Amino acid sequence: MTDIEETEEDESIILIGTEESYWLLSGEKYLSAMLSGEEFYPTPVIYYKYDSMYELTADLDEGVLLTSLWDIHPGIIGRLRHQEHIKEERK
Repeated sequence: MTDIEETEEDESIILIGTEESYWLLSGEKYLSAMLSGEEFYPTPVIYYKYDSMYELTADLDEGVLLTSLWDIHPGIIGRLRHQEHIKEERK
């Protein structure tokens, strides 16, 4: 986990990414529901957008690798934006 508030971790879906690449940082128990859009998942989904891959990887906790996180397809992000189910913040 990054330096993101611990309270968000338990009941939120948190995504991280740069430009057109996205990963699930927390909220794995809601992953299937978010991907399908047919079951309950907590909204808004929180998305932290980084300017560079370097900044993103520097913000990850020690031992957390992007290769260990779920990739999220850009189409899912598009759907979340269209449905206004995502809160985007620049890191």
